[in-house]
Amino acid sequence: MVHVSSVDWPDEVERFEVVYEVYSIRKRHRIRIKTRVPEHDCRVDSMTDLWMGADFMEREVFDMMGIRFNHHPDLRRILMPDDYTEGYPLRKDFPVQGKGWRDTFDFLNDPN
Repeated sequence: MVHVSSVDWPDEVERFEVVYEVYSIRKRHRIRIKTRVPEHDCRVDSMTDLWMGADFMEREVFDMMGIRFNHHPDLRRILMPDDYTEGYPLRKDFPVQGKGWRDTFDFLNDPN
């Protein structure tokens, strides 16, 4: 397993794309597997039963994009806090400046 990634196509019916890339060292073959899912049912089957190396990569896709992996052995957040409820940061509809609480931080060298 080389990597697992996802793409957000906000104007498409099947909005999210999950991309797996696998590589055979012995045969020097690379295979890319793609699947699309709609926003209202963001679920795909996990590949961890075939490649345990997909475990943390699928967790990252879940954490950043909100795509759930059926039958994943430990599907929980890996980058964001467990109690994070503001959405999924890599979706294209996530606000660039966050959702409010970040505006309350004091910044260094802020003249105000």
